[in-house]
This record gives sequence, C-alpha cells and structure tokens, in this order.
Amino acid sequence: MRRLLGICLLLLLLTGCDEKKASAPPPKPAVGVQPAAMKGVNRTFEFVGRIKAVNQVDLRARVEGFLEKIQFREGQDVKAGDLLYQIEKVQYQAAVDQAKANLAAAQALAINDQLQYDRQVQLSKDQFSPQSRVDQDKATLDSDKAKVLQTQAALTQAEVNLDYTDIRAPVDGRIGRTAYTLGNLVNPASGVLATIVSQDPILCCFR
Repeated sequence: MRRLLGICLLLLLLTGCDEKKASAPPPKPAVGVQPAAMKGVNRTFEFVGRIKAVNQVDLRARVEGFLEKIQFREGQDVKAGDLLYQIEKVQYQAAVDQAKANLAAAQALAINDQLQYDRQVQLSKDQFSPQSRVDQDKATLDSDKAKVLQTQAALTQAEVNLDYTDIRAPVDGRIGRTAYTLGNLVNPASGVLATIVSQDPILCCFR
C-alpha cells in the first residue's frame, strides 16, 4: 500500500513538472538596430500624360483636277516645301496664257487711248477740238485703264490657281496615309488628302 501511494505521488510530481515546462514563455525575437541619420528626401509626383505633335497639318486640294503625281511614301519624313501631290495643269496653264493675252490686249488699247487723249488735249489747247471730244476720250481712257486692272487681277488669280496644282509640305514632319491615289478627281470638297505631324520637338500633355 505504501508502495502504491509512493508511485502515485511520483506521477503527480512528474505531471506538475510537465505542465510548468509547457507554460514557459517563448524566447524574445531578435531585433536589428540601426542608428538614426539625417537625409534629404526628394518629393516625387506621378501623372498620366500623352505625347502630342507641336504641328499637325491636314493637306487639302484648293483646285479641282485629277491627281497626276504622288511624290511621297506613306510614313515618310518630309521637309517644308517638298512636292507631295500634283494635280493636272493643262487647263490652269491655258487659263494663265489666256489671261496674259487679255492683259496684253488691254494694255495696248490703253496705250492707244492715251495717245488719242493726249492729241485731243493738244488740239483743244489750240482750239481745233471741242472740249466734249476731250472729255469723251478721257472717259474712254479711264475705262480701258480699268480693264487693264481687271485683266491683271484675272492673270494673278489664274497664276495662283496654277500654283495650287502643286501641293507642297507646309512644315517639316512625317506624312501619313494618302486618302486618294493616282487618277482620282480631287477638289476642295474632297476632304483631307493626307496629314503631316511634326516629330521634333514634341509636347507632353498632362491632365
């Protein structure tokens, strides 16, 4: 009986020791140490932006005619003044020639009227010609001078239209896809023939 009690007491002691061991606190974690230091901090910002060309030009026809030449490759870099499209010139060259002929005729008529008027003025001073004839010749001379101005304006317009048959690059940049190919009829209502966008410098737009 004594032996049995002794064994029970021994078991109780062993059980108590196990419980004490199980409830022991965990070891403290290792912590690194770094000395404090003064440093400069740069502020940074983030934005959403998009790249945009400084210059963007839409090429359009200013006169009507069939496209005879296309002098560029799509995606090519072009320089200001480069010939890009050429519209048929025959009718516009004929208009220039006709305007030059009309101007020459008007100028010849005005010169003749000037001589006639000068003669009548001299005769009127010598009292060999009535004043009414002088006035009539003056009116004729003024009318023919006005016709000279009209034909000069017509010649200028014809030359401008002839120049419009050559469509040139107004700025440096890269040209895109052509909307019309050779042989197509184009005019001011045809819309954009092609677009040129500048490459250097460029803009970055933020919103």
